[in-house]
Amino acid sequence: MPPRSPLGFSAATALDAIRAGASLQSVADGHSMDEIAAAVRDALTGLRLGTSAVDENGLHRHAGLELWSIAEIAGHALAADDAAHMIARSLALGRVPTDAAFPYGMPGDASATRETILAALKGADERLATARTLAAGGPSHPHEELGPLSARAWILFSGVHLAAHLHQAAAVMRARSAPTLDR
Repeated sequence: MPPRSPLGFSAATALDAIRAGASLQSVADGHSMDEIAAAVRDALTGLRLGTSAVDENGLHRHAGLELWSIAEIAGHALAADDAAHMIARSLALGRVPTDAAFPYGMPGDASATRETILAALKGADERLATARTLAAGGPSHPHEELGPLSARAWILFSGVHLAAHLHQAAAVMRARSAPTLDR
């Protein structure tokens, strides 16, 4: 069984710390790679459970003020996870990331099914398993809003980013259905 997150540390608590003014890099520096990986894994588990609990109509529902469906939110979060891991791998090798285009503001595939999302989650689990060996320190690469991040911070970012989007998906589930609009 993989290590569990230390009591009180998760992608959600890291998100809270960042929203309170801490830098993502400082949060990452304060935790071991095992702790970071456990926090990201727990966020991925949240997405897996949420995806499994909603039917296909629910995945494609637009509600409230949210412009994206749960399928689009999940697809965006998983594309961001892939990009964050590509950046982290480049940094771990001492290279400047040139092949990772981060999907800022781009929704995932609106027609994604539960099966395609769950398959993408399996890929995220596999990426995370290979990231567990990243050492502290090393070069950094800037995030558009969070500044320079090390390889380990990019991995934590994937979990923090997912935690933010899990809140967004929960808002879609709680909201009344929106009238059908051309989106």
